Amino acid sequence: MGERRAAAGWTAAGWTGAGRTGAGRTGAGRTAAGTVGVLRRCLIALAALGVVATAVELAMLRHWKTTVQLIPWAALAVISAALVVLAVRPSRGAVRLVRALAVVVLLTAGFGVVEHVIANYNAGPLDFRYSARWATMSSKSRWWAAFTESVGPSPTLSPLVLAWSALCMVFATVDHPSFAADATVSVAETVPAGRGAG
Repeated sequence: MGERRAAAGWTAAGWTGAGRTGAGRTGAGRTAAGTVGVLRRCLIALAALGVVATAVELAMLRHWKTTVQLIPWAALAVISAALVVLAVRPSRGAVRLVRALAVVVLLTAGFGVVEHVIANYNAGPLDFRYSARWATMSSKSRWWAAFTESVGPSPTLSPLVLAWSALCMVFATVDHPSFAADATVSVAETVPAGRGAG
């Protein structure tokens, strides 16, 4: 009876789980790999959620009236393509492509923040709260008012949702298993044919 309990993972201190088998639970290494895989999928899901939320927000604002307003839609298309590539064909080259596309989206998000601040700044003289004193304000005070959305109609930091999705994609490719798989294949190909273990 004592031997059976020990084989099942029971000790005097309680159950250790040593007798459990299955994917992700037969050893510390496999458990860690399973956890990393779950976290990677969660990051991809968060990136997808950011894409959907941004698309809905842009549609509600009818954000397509000018050429500049179409830029975030293009960024959404780029990050969506990266999501599909990473989910369907996560090869070594695909992962590198996803990282490059994510960098493009990050730069686009930064451009969006700048554009929104400039739009708010240009709206300063037309704002009833600032029209009388806008000309007398210092340049620093004007730009700060534009950045903090005290003046103007544009939400300054809303483009950073795109940056959120892009960063999630970058983090999802960190230490991606496709690199380890390709490295294993490369090592196997370098072993001379006909060589045995001895």
